[in-house]
Amino acid sequence: MNRRENWMVALGCLLISAGVVLAKVAVSDKAESPRLANPSFEDPGDAADRAASWGRWGQWINREEQWTPVRSGHCILGYHHWEIPDAKDSGVYQDVEHVVKGAKYTFGIYVNLDKAKKPAQDALTVELRLESIVGGQPQAVASKTYKVADLIADQWQKLTVSGVPATDTLRVLVIITPSSQDGIRGGAIRLDDAFLEPTS
Repeated sequence: MNRRENWMVALGCLLISAGVVLAKVAVSDKAESPRLANPSFEDPGDAADRAASWGRWGQWINREEQWTPVRSGHCILGYHHWEIPDAKDSGVYQDVEHVVKGAKYTFGIYVNLDKAKKPAQDALTVELRLESIVGGQPQAVASKTYKVADLIADQWQKLTVSGVPATDTLRVLVIITPSSQDGIRGGAIRLDDAFLEPTS
């Protein structure tokens, strides 16, 4: 091999090495998609019945360590419908920062219905909602409501909602509405494995 051929081979190797380095930099510099914190509710918050990183309102929607079945890990959220004393809803939420304004996202969670025994009534609905935080205030992005009557008992089912945030902070919410106070309330709803992902 003459000097010219040696030089060409060396230049080729150098270009290949540079390409590999640039490819590695491009991959490592790519921003990761924002993810939910504590999506399977494994980590407790300031109390054992609260999930870390999730806000909560209403009554009897608790982090449970002993309920079964779980979909993954060893904890779930449990909605104790039989304990609800009034007509107010209960729910959990989380604010996710650094989402891409104008991009589409899907929020979802898996639910498992512990059906009420008649004459008791099941809860009415499970709503998934997306909100943008604008000036510290929530602004509606998207909502999807599922009737509990349409859920299959004792089976994990995926519920989702998709929308386009107006800012770089997206609030995800799960809202459960109890049955009418006219009847006896019964049953429960298990929730596990929440997720947020970009949607093409």
